[in-house]
This record gives sequence, C-alpha cells and structure tokens, in this order.
Amino acid sequence: MRVREMEIGEVQERFANLVWDNEPIPSGQLVKLCEQVFQWKKPTTYTVLRRLADRGVLKNENATVTSLVTKQEVQRSRLTEMVDE
Repeated sequence: MRVREMEIGEVQERFANLVWDNEPIPSGQLVKLCEQVFQWKKPTTYTVLRRLADRGVLKNENATVTSLVTKQEVQRSRLTEMVDE
C-alpha cells in the first residue's frame, strides 16, 4: 500500500487504536465505545470509520469492524513519510 493512502491523523489513529485493541468489534459496540472514550455521537463514529475504510485501513463488513492493516504498518508508513520529507 502506498504511504499517502495510509496517512492518518492523530484522531483517526486514536480511533484505529480502539479497533486494533478490540477487533473484531461489532459496529454498534464501537459506537458505544467511541461515545465513552471520545464523547462522540453515532454519525461522527461512522464518518471516521468511513474515512479510514476509504484509505484501506479498516473495514466494516456485516456490521463488524476489523483492520486491513496492522498498527505497525501504519507506524512504519508514518516513519517512512517523515524520512522522505
């Protein structure tokens, strides 16, 4: 996967960490977890999830959220990007 495609911001990384720590996680449970951790409403959770799915980091299939890349792959991508700058 290209580095730019996996580039995620701090909030998105914190969200992805919740998924990595709890996967596979039902999307409804993820909504409740995000409400507790981030004080987010349901639409916010689904917006961030959709953005990370569009980047190929996470997927929501049959109401179950899982990762498509590991935490280490995203961190490695970030380090590579910093070195290339």
